Amino acid sequence: MTDVDRFLLEESDELAWETFHENSKTSRHAPHVYFGRHPSDTEVVDTMRRLREVAPHAGRDRLVLPPDDVAGGAAVRALLRERASARAFGAGPVTLADLAAVLRCGYGVTRDERAAGYPRTFRSSPSGGALYPLELFVWARDVPGLPPGLHHYDPLDDELDVLAPLPGADEPAGVDEPDGADLAAAFVQSDLVRSAAAVVLLSAVFFRSTFKYGDRGYRFVLLEAGHVAQNVVLAALSLGAAAVPLGGYFDREVDDLLGLNGIDESVVYAVALGRPAP
Repeated sequence: MTDVDRFLLEESDELAWETFHENSKTSRHAPHVYFGRHPSDTEVVDTMRRLREVAPHAGRDRLVLPPDDVAGGAAVRALLRERASARAFGAGPVTLADLAAVLRCGYGVTRDERAAGYPRTFRSSPSGGALYPLELFVWARDVPGLPPGLHHYDPLDDELDVLAPLPGADEPAGVDEPDGADLAAAFVQSDLVRSAAAVVLLSAVFFRSTFKYGDRGYRFVLLEAGHVAQNVVLAALSLGAAAVPLGGYFDREVDDLLGLNGIDESVVYAVALGRPAP
């Protein structure tokens, strides 16, 4: 057993990130911290109206920014203006080529410095210390050429590992893992997920970051998940697909479906993909 293996097996009450991650999981039964139960839409809107939208700095000089007429970066700015979270998906698939492009934009390898002695490749998203603690999974429902079910994205080999086809699909010999059939039921917006052509799930192997940065490494993990999700959403939009980032899921149920223990590795974000609604 290596020192790293021994460290991973040790339990400690001093790891604040583990406590926070456990306490921040969504539960079907735990009371809401402020409302006692999940607030209604009316309560949410009322609270939003009472909260400041922008921090005021009264009495300070104000500088009006120039108009947005700079030619450089026009395509990126156009994408950002058009970006909107999908509230519904239309019928139809997402192509395997589009899914591949989305995954490469999200977390694909951009350059390889290993020959120069650096122990990691570099990816399309920034990462604290270039440690890349995330893993990307794909739950496919309607992607022609990809068996419906659960897959894992390998950015180094630029391939998908077929983990668990949905019931009724041809299942490779030796597969003995969760089938992902109930993934939609594990999300708060289950109907939206059920209508998606695919869902990209971001899990974190926390030790890849916390071994260097300690508790702050957990913060870097969450920041990185946001970077990846934004890349995925913008890539999908550029391809004519619809996307919505999702943080409303029941952690233990999603982790179980992916075969994760929820401690050393756990899902931290998800993005649903599909055709734009009419």
